[in-house]
Amino acid sequence: MLSFIFGRRPTRQTVREVLEASGLSPEEIDAAEGDGTDELLAIDQVVLPDALEYDIDELAETSGLQVDEIRGYWRALGFADPAEGERVFSKIDVEILQSVSAFQDGLTDPLLSLQMTRVLGASMARFATAVVEAGEARSTGRHEAIIEGDADVVAEYEASSLAVRSGNLLPFLTEVMEYAFRRHLRAAARRRITLATVAEGDGLTVGFADMVRFTKLSQQLDDHGLARLVTQFGEITNEIVATNGGRIIKMIGDEAMFTAEVPEQAAQIGLELAAVFREREDLPGVRVGLASGPVLARDGDVYGPVVNLASRLVEASRTDSVVVSQATRDHLVGDPAFRLRSLGMKHLRHIGTVRFYRLSQGTG
Repeated sequence: MLSFIFGRRPTRQTVREVLEASGLSPEEIDAAEGDGTDELLAIDQVVLPDALEYDIDELAETSGLQVDEIRGYWRALGFADPAEGERVFSKIDVEILQSVSAFQDGLTDPLLSLQMTRVLGASMARFATAVVEAGEARSTGRHEAIIEGDADVVAEYEASSLAVRSGNLLPFLTEVMEYAFRRHLRAAARRRITLATVAEGDGLTVGFADMVRFTKLSQQLDDHGLARLVTQFGEITNEIVATNGGRIIKMIGDEAMFTAEVPEQAAQIGLELAAVFREREDLPGVRVGLASGPVLARDGDVYGPVVNLASRLVEASRTDSVVVSQATRDHLVGDPAFRLRSLGMKHLRHIGTVRFYRLSQGTG
């Protein structure tokens, strides 16, 4: 496991060397370099080296599945329907579909299998986009250098081009993804068991944190500055949530949604987020809302009135402050690590009139 990290070193190649290693002729490579598609061709050769030899009807005949079943899984993975007669499937697709079919025979509900495929497709799409965006600047620099005819700059970019990095990353990422999945599977199972054994009404504490003045800032910053701001927000939030035993549910630009098994963890997360952003002059402040109670957990997300309440509470919070629901307050009261001050009653949109409290660091 993770032998790439500890034992193997990335291969330094040029895009042309990648294409040569894939078996393309010098004429084919020259043509791709001439029309500027050489890096795209190299990515295809590295990422999907098997020949795309089946259209959807041929795939159905070879795999033994119905065309409608294949379309269902293809769409669930997040891909558009192939055109009639378009050959976009390989022998690997045949093997995977046959495995899925065998897995479904008596092991799981087909609808559940399809839903898991949707979750997998959405997760992999986000991850793949993040990998590509991480190297976008270098890929752009390479193409600009080619257009300008600057051979020295082209050579500098070659070894870190997306095509070369894809070949180096795939073995590494395959191992890391498997290991990360095993770790997350263990953590998810433990959370599920914990939720099943707690008293009714305990559930989870759900938190929302969002950056203040984000809309205004997004109009003032260029694309690079805005991307850097969102990245910093995500990095800081992920680190604080994970360090305190919570879990990020999703990041939506300027807002993060997280959960914690006990209110004390969520409270510490909220206070640390407020403190960090308060101290950083280069970042806007944040506001945090916390609510506790039973939730419905599905496909890695959580739903229910508690989620809605936490979302509305963050709107009622001031910059660099944390507000909590009555249920969260009832769990925390008496703990010297926290101080709670009533903010009275407030009408929250789509929720009604609720009592909520401001949370601050105690003396414990």
